[in-house]
Amino acid sequence: MTCKLDKLLLQDLLDDTLDPIEKLFVDEHLKICPECRKELNELKLLFWDLSDKSTYEIELPPELDQLKGILLEQVSEPSSQSSFTALVEIQRKNIRSASRFLDYVPGVKASNNLAKESLKATPSALKLVSKGLLKSTKLLKAK
Repeated sequence: MTCKLDKLLLQDLLDDTLDPIEKLFVDEHLKICPECRKELNELKLLFWDLSDKSTYEIELPPELDQLKGILLEQVSEPSSQSSFTALVEIQRKNIRSASRFLDYVPGVKASNNLAKESLKATPSALKLVSKGLLKSTKLLKAK
């Protein structure tokens, strides 16, 4: 026999995020469904196992110490540039990195091309608008 209860309700029961009516329904269902009781017990064991952080082992890569040393040397090294020049250089690098990143974002190239085309058209559009403004101001002065 396969149970048709939504298994997410069991997780919500453990998280204590069920409405009182849903909780009552799930509790009553658990009284008659061995499959869901088994599933609930497995979820409890999983949550208990995940909450026990003493079992976590994280191996740090050996290169991490070398990277740390290199970064500390670069930061603590006195700069021959003025602080303003160094700041400008950092900003240039950031902008270059950001533009390289944007090359991989879908649709950016197309929007850049569209922006370039609209910038080319801007002077002629501004010229037309300014001509219209001149005409309208001449008409207002005439009246």
